[in-house]
Amino acid sequence: MPRASLLAKIPVSIEFPAEMQDAVTYVLSGEYESGHDGAGLTILDIGANVGSFALWACLRWPGSTVHCFEPNPGTFAYLKRNTAAKPLIHCNNAAVYPGAEGKAKLFSRFAGDGEAGLAAYTGDTFREGMDREVFDVDVIAPSALPKADIVKLDIEGGEAAVLAALDLTGVSLVLGEFQNRANREQMQATLKSAGFVAVSDEACPWDPILDYKDYRQDLKGDVYGHMFYERQGQSRLKRREQGQD
Repeated sequence: MPRASLLAKIPVSIEFPAEMQDAVTYVLSGEYESGHDGAGLTILDIGANVGSFALWACLRWPGSTVHCFEPNPGTFAYLKRNTAAKPLIHCNNAAVYPGAEGKAKLFSRFAGDGEAGLAAYTGDTFREGMDREVFDVDVIAPSALPKADIVKLDIEGGEAAVLAALDLTGVSLVLGEFQNRANREQMQATLKSAGFVAVSDEACPWDPILDYKDYRQDLKGDVYGHMFYERQGQSRLKRREQGQD
């Protein structure tokens, strides 16, 4: 008997600053969809922002525990409110980064800023001299994080350093973003050496958006994007082939 698959549109209640509407909508619409099914997983959400990925992940992988890490106190307040009804989402008000002495400087333009990040690397994306708020936040070493099946990384430039310091033993799927070609290549090398293969690895040119949000002009010719990598031989997740219901 022929079968059909449908995309269910489920209302999600989430609070966020107006500037983040497009970004939140993009995540809830499946920005991190890799085609992997599973349930009862452990997920690390590194760079959780207001909680859009955590809420999506709970729907996508039922019964899963999500450990969120968000350093900005104002953004963390959004995250806590948005996930309060989800007992399997655990929120940590801290950044994840290697080598810090428990504290680091965070750059953020407003509570809920989707491009906030540690000052140690945001200078690679934003031009010098722009108005910015920088304040101290708590930092957790990647090696101290719980074991996980899925790792999602979106911290606006520090992904390569965090990925290299993570214990990837037992991780089945990495959903990451990169801010430039050098970070992409570092992440690719780390994942390849750990036995991962690409499901999707897509780059976009910076050139069309360099006049937007005070980005560095020397990013001209560079790229940013997403990469989804699966561990070879993993069995915790089942990947649907394109067109499979």
